[in-house]
Amino acid sequence: MKTFYKKCVVSSAFAGLLMASLVGCSSAPAPETEPTRNNAKNAYSEMEDGQTVAPAQSAAAPAPKAEDPAEENPAVAISNVQFKVKPTVMVLPAMGAKGATSIEVIKKNPLAKTAMEVINAYMTERGYSVMSLETQNQLDEVVQLQDDIAGNDADLAYVAGLAVGADINLTFAGSIQNDNLVIDLNASDASTAQLIASESSRQKDEGEGQRVLVQKAVKNAIMALENKVRDELAAELEKGVQYKVVCRLTGDFTDEQAEEISNTVSMKVRKMFNKMQVKSMTRNTYDLVVYADPDKYEDAQMVYAEFYEALSGMAKVRRQNITKKLIILEIQ
Repeated sequence: MKTFYKKCVVSSAFAGLLMASLVGCSSAPAPETEPTRNNAKNAYSEMEDGQTVAPAQSAAAPAPKAEDPAEENPAVAISNVQFKVKPTVMVLPAMGAKGATSIEVIKKNPLAKTAMEVINAYMTERGYSVMSLETQNQLDEVVQLQDDIAGNDADLAYVAGLAVGADINLTFAGSIQNDNLVIDLNASDASTAQLIASESSRQKDEGEGQRVLVQKAVKNAIMALENKVRDELAAELEKGVQYKVVCRLTGDFTDEQAEEISNTVSMKVRKMFNKMQVKSMTRNTYDLVVYADPDKYEDAQMVYAEFYEALSGMAKVRRQNITKKLIILEIQ
């Protein structure tokens, strides 16, 4: 497909939304119309300066109305499945492992903020609790967790979701292809980082202004994406509330003792929960996901207590870090 702009290097402050062509550099004249070129120049100026420079009519564009999703997009058969537990979704620009600048992206770029607002409003309307990183302290905590779990190779959105207790991580990005704005959304499991579904939306630039263009494209994409993940998420929540548990053996254990601890976690601790999934298990590190009955376990602290009790007499269990959905413990 012919690209309206060549890709170029952009500042990390806008690496999430519209990180390719929408904040692109100039290229040779293309056969597109003059209004299209003007709109693109406006977008470029807006992203460079961090200020709204869209056409006058877009500045007063109304926020999207909360209407019946089926009426807005009749091509989408809206799922009405109900959740046993109200799910939490973490919404972030697509930043990658080292793009710890999501707060700056939202603050400095009006279109990124518009995209997030549309996603947040729709997910709230559909019965989700919506979370985001709102302060630098929250971001600092997430970066520290990122290092605790897997070094800088761990995806920031994945770690952030664990930190705030999300069930689903939702990331967004965008680009311009010819005279179309393309929005890409990804939804992944917050406990495992496994991709659940993706959705793209293409919106033709009719001279309405960049803000309106983003609103329309994002709304179409989030309606379709949420519909894809809703049934699967509801089924997962029926199994229980997910907690990621990372256990590290730091004591001076013999191979026999290490094996006994491993078997206790695999057999005895497993029975305490609705389900336990072993992501990986080595001699000194266990990476687990447990599905806890919300009527029995109110929070991560109560889940941690089961590990503490099960290993009592065999080893000392110490908390290294506990968040809403993440438990990192040491076995000494």
